[in-house]
Amino acid sequence: MDHLQQSRLNLLTSHMLDRGSLVRLDTETLALRIQDRRARFIGIHKMQIAIDPGDDTLPAWLTRDEALERFGHVDPWIYLGEQNDAVYFALNLDEHGREPLDDFVGLRALAFHLDPADSTVLAYAQAMVAWHKRHRYCGRCGESTQSRQGGHVRQCANPSCAILHYPRTDPAIIVLVEKGDKALFGRKPEWPSHRYSTIAGFVEPGESAEQAVVREVAEETGVEVVGARYHSSQPWPFPGSLMLGYHAQAGAELISLNDQELEEACWLTREEIISRLGQGIFIPPPSISISFRLIEDWFNRNSNIPFKTVLEKSDADSF
Repeated sequence: MDHLQQSRLNLLTSHMLDRGSLVRLDTETLALRIQDRRARFIGIHKMQIAIDPGDDTLPAWLTRDEALERFGHVDPWIYLGEQNDAVYFALNLDEHGREPLDDFVGLRALAFHLDPADSTVLAYAQAMVAWHKRHRYCGRCGESTQSRQGGHVRQCANPSCAILHYPRTDPAIIVLVEKGDKALFGRKPEWPSHRYSTIAGFVEPGESAEQAVVREVAEETGVEVVGARYHSSQPWPFPGSLMLGYHAQAGAELISLNDQELEEACWLTREEIISRLGQGIFIPPPSISISFRLIEDWFNRNSNIPFKTVLEKSDADSF
């Protein structure tokens, strides 16, 4: 992948990590990597990440000895792979039932301060720990499950069942809908004041991503989508989704909040966004998200001033 392609990737999607899918099958190699001087452990507690004691903007990349000293254990671990001459493991700190005394910070806050490669490792670690916490019991027979293959499989402990459970990702669409020089924005009542974003929703069983774009936009805003094109994707480990990003064209502008999921939906031009930013009544989604990227690419397509420059001038709280 060349530099141009890498520069266009969404955050949390770096290609630098070698996930070592074959290494997961080799118990001897995994045992050696746990003891490797290059091993680094990422502590996850209640979906937050252990931070560096000297800098709360950085995660704690702990050696095995440091993890043992800080947490009292280095299990259960999940093998994540190799990157930049380091071997990464996620630690599920909730498994032992003890309350860690350390400081933890959410991924959203940390990601702003990290390069794409490091933020991708943390997102991967968080998503895998979340999956393990949700699948402690077999969905077929109800028996407990046990971690296998470096933490990438959970197997039912019931010998008569013994089914293997694999990590799953929930596909969701996220779409910027446009009509002429306007784009469609919505806000949920639970969001911070004046926060607006693009339209999103989960893909239903038996439904294509394109069909989900049409359905979700119609359900939430009453707007008919007449065309859509794929933009990009982003893993979203809160706790385990894959966001499939689209730009779409609307047939008409009439809005109807059909399912009441949104508190408000509105059409805005670039000029109206700039005006609202100046008044402090428009806050875009966080810049780590694909929704921000969808808005940014639409805005920059027909603007002499880049979207991030507009935000910096308005001091908008999106970063």
